Amino acid sequence: MARMAILQFAAATLLPVVASIILRTIEKKTGVQESHYVLWQIAVGLVFGGIAIFGTEFGIDALGATMNVRDAAPLTAGLIFGGPAGIIAGLIGGIERWFSVYWGRGMFTRVACSIATAAAGFYAATLRRVMFSNKKPVWVFALVIGVVTEVLHLLLVFATNLNDVRTAFVVVRACNFPMIFCNAVAVALAVITVTLMDGEDLFPEPERRSVSQTVQSWMLAAIVTAFVLTMSLLNVLQERLSHATTSSLLTTNISDVEADISYATDSSLLRVTHSAAAFVPRVKTATSEALVDLKAQLRVSEISVINDFGIICASTEPDYIGFDMHNGDQAREFLHLLPSGDAKEFVQSFRPTTRDSSVYRKYAGVSIEGGFIQVGIDADRLQEDTDQSVLSASMNRHIGESGFLVILDYDGDLVSVRDEDQIVVDDRAELLAKVESPDTADDEVFEVSLFGLPCYAMYRWTEGYRIVGILPADEADFSRDVASLVSSYMTVLIFALLFGVVFYLIRRTVIDKVHVVNDRLSDITDGKLDTVVSVRSNEEFTLLSAGINSTVDTLKRYIAEAEARIDQELEYARSIQHSALPSVFPPFPTHREFEIYATMDAAKEVGGDFYDFYLLDEDHLAFLVADVSGKGIPAALFMMRAKTILKSYAESGIMVQDVVTCGNAQLCEGNDANMFVTAWMGVIDLRTGHVEYANAGHNPPAVRRAGGSFELLKSKRSIVMGCMEDVSYALQSIDLAPGDVIYLYTDGVVEANNEVEELYGEDRMLAALDAMGDVSMDDLCHGMRADVDRFAGAAPQFDDMTMLALRFNGRIG
Repeated sequence: MARMAILQFAAATLLPVVASIILRTIEKKTGVQESHYVLWQIAVGLVFGGIAIFGTEFGIDALGATMNVRDAAPLTAGLIFGGPAGIIAGLIGGIERWFSVYWGRGMFTRVACSIATAAAGFYAATLRRVMFSNKKPVWVFALVIGVVTEVLHLLLVFATNLNDVRTAFVVVRACNFPMIFCNAVAVALAVITVTLMDGEDLFPEPERRSVSQTVQSWMLAAIVTAFVLTMSLLNVLQERLSHATTSSLLTTNISDVEADISYATDSSLLRVTHSAAAFVPRVKTATSEALVDLKAQLRVSEISVINDFGIICASTEPDYIGFDMHNGDQAREFLHLLPSGDAKEFVQSFRPTTRDSSVYRKYAGVSIEGGFIQVGIDADRLQEDTDQSVLSASMNRHIGESGFLVILDYDGDLVSVRDEDQIVVDDRAELLAKVESPDTADDEVFEVSLFGLPCYAMYRWTEGYRIVGILPADEADFSRDVASLVSSYMTVLIFALLFGVVFYLIRRTVIDKVHVVNDRLSDITDGKLDTVVSVRSNEEFTLLSAGINSTVDTLKRYIAEAEARIDQELEYARSIQHSALPSVFPPFPTHREFEIYATMDAAKEVGGDFYDFYLLDEDHLAFLVADVSGKGIPAALFMMRAKTILKSYAESGIMVQDVVTCGNAQLCEGNDANMFVTAWMGVIDLRTGHVEYANAGHNPPAVRRAGGSFELLKSKRSIVMGCMEDVSYALQSIDLAPGDVIYLYTDGVVEANNEVEELYGEDRMLAALDAMGDVSMDDLCHGMRADVDRFAGAAPQFDDMTMLALRFNGRIG
C-alpha cells in the first residue's frame, strides 16, 4: 500500500512536467500562442485544470485530509504559459475540490484546499506579470514559489479549523513534507524542462543576466539566510520555553501533592503527639519507663521529654537522655516550644536525625508544663498513617490532559498510580532506574519511556516518598510544535511578502528607470542625438539624466564642428577634383573640327567618376569617361591616380589599347583596397573622323549619325581596370562623319531610380537624346541631366553622373 501511494504521488508530481513538454512543443511548432492567444490560454487552463482534478482524485487520504500535488498545476500553467491559464486552472481545481467531498474526499480541509488551489492560479498570474515581466521565472524561483504556495495552503488548514487546532496540527504534520516537496519539485522540474527546450541556460553567466535576475538572486539569498537564522533562533527560544513550561507544570503538580501529603502526615503525627502529651502533661512526672509503655501503646518509633533547658530528660532511647537539643540543626528547630518560646506545637519534615544521619524520622513536638514532648515515627509508620492520603492525592490529580503522578515509597515500590495508568514491570524498572540515577536530581526534568511512548518526568522526595510527575512528550511538545510550525509558516509568508514588496519597489524605483535610460541611450547610439533623457524620480537618476544629456550636447557640438570642418575640407577636395578636370569650353577655340562638352556631378562632395580630353597632336584628340568603384575620398583619390596614369601613357604616343593595358598594370600595383575602374577611351583623327578606342568594362556609348537617331555602339567590353594583372585590351574603331555625335556616360545616368524604384534605363536615355534634336553639346549634356532629374523626382541618388558629348564637324575651310 505504501509503495502504491508513493507511485501515485510520483505520477501526480510528474504530470505537470509531461503536460508542459507537450504544450510547449505544440506552441513552438504552431505559434498558436501569438496567433490565437485567448484560445490558447483557455486550452492550457483546461489541461492543467484537469491535472489539478487528477491531483485531488488520486491524492492520498491522511487523517481526514487528502495529501495531494494539486497546486502545482495552476502554478505551472500561470508561471510558464500565462496568467489567464493559471487562473483558469486554479479555479477549476478549487471548485472541483469543494464538491469532491460528496464523493469521498476529505471534509476537514475542504475550505482550505479549495481557497488555496484557486489562490495558486492568481498568485502565479500576479508573479508572472509583476515580478517576472510576463516571462517564465528561473527554476530556483519556481521552486521557492512552490514552497511558499504550499506553506500558505497548510497555514489555511489552521486558519479554517481554529476550533480544532490539535486535529489541524496532526493533519498538517502528516501532509507537511510530502506536499511542500512534491508541489515545489513539480513546478521547478516543469520550468527546468521548458527552459532546456527553449535553448536557455539553467545557470546563465553573470553578463547574460538581467538586472532583475541579479537583484532577485541576491535578495533570495539574503531572504533565505535571514529565514534560516530567524527560525534557528525561534526554535531555540521555543525549545527553552517549552522546557520551562513543562518543568513549571510538573513542579506545580508535584508541589500540590507534596502539600497534600505533608498536611496529612503532619496532622496524623500531631494527633499522636497530643495523645502522648495528654499522658505526660508535666516534665517533672515523666519517666523513661512510662514513655516506653506509651511508645508501645501509640506504635511510634521514639518519645522523648525535654526540659526547659533543652535537655532530654526522659526518652524511649536511653542513649538520647542528656542530649542537648542546642547541638544539632535538626534538634534545634524544636527549641521554640520551650516556655520561653512562642510556639505550642511543631512538626518537622521526614529527614535524617541529628544523632545518626543514617536514620530518617519525622518528629512532632507539643508544649507541656516545664518543657515539651517530642514524638518521632519512621518510614513504615509514616507510610501506614499516610498511604490513604497519598493515594487520594495522586488519584484525583491530572497533569495536563494525559499526564499523571506516580508515588514511590522509600524502597521504590509503587504506592499510588491511577488504574488507567498502570505501569508494567519494564516501565517501572526504567522509571526507578531514572529516579535513582545519580545523574537525575530532584526537581529536574528528565526523559523516560512509558507505555512505549516518550515522556517527560520530574521527581521530588517528601516525607519518605518520591513523588514523580509524568507528562507524555506529545502533549508537552504540542504547544511548542504548533507554535514552531505556525511561526515557520508565517515567517515564510512574511519573508515572501517582504521579498515581493522590496523587489517591486526596487524595480519601480531603479530597474524600470535603468531600462528607460538604456532605451534612450539606445536611441542616442542609433544616431538620434535629439533624444533627451528625463528620468527624475530621485536625485541619482536626475544627476545621471543631466550627465547623459550634457554628454550628448557636447557630442553634438563636437559633431557639428567636425561636420563643418569636414564639409570645408570636402569642399576643398571637390574644388581640387573639379580643377583637375577640363572645365573651359570650348577648350580649343582654334580647332573647329569638333565640338565637345562634359559634366561630372558627384553623388557626394567628391566622387569617383571622371572625364578627360586632350590633344595628342594637332590632328588627334583623346577623350574618355571612367567610373571608379566606391564613393567619397577613396574613390576620388583612385580616380586622380587613374586619370594621371592614363594621360601619361596616352601622351607617350602609344596606341589607345596599350594605354589602357599599361594603365591597368600600374593600377593593379599596390591596390590593397581592391578598387577598380571602368573606362571608355577613344582617340579621334580630326582629319578623317576615324576613332580608335578601348573599352575596360564600361557602358557602351550612344552614337547618332547626322540626320539619324541615337543608338548604342555595339562593341566588345573587356574586364575592368585594376582588378587583374596581365590583361590585354582589344583595339576597336568607329568612323564618324561630319555631323555625327558620340555620347559617353557613366552608370549613374542609366541606373538613376525614381520614387517607385524604377530605373531610368538605356531606352529612356536614347529617347531623351533623340527628343533634343540637333542641339549644342552643352545643351545636350544639360538637357540629359534635366531629364534624369525629372524622372527621379524626390528620390535620392547614390551614384555619380558623368557625361561627355562630342560632335565631329570635319575640316572646315
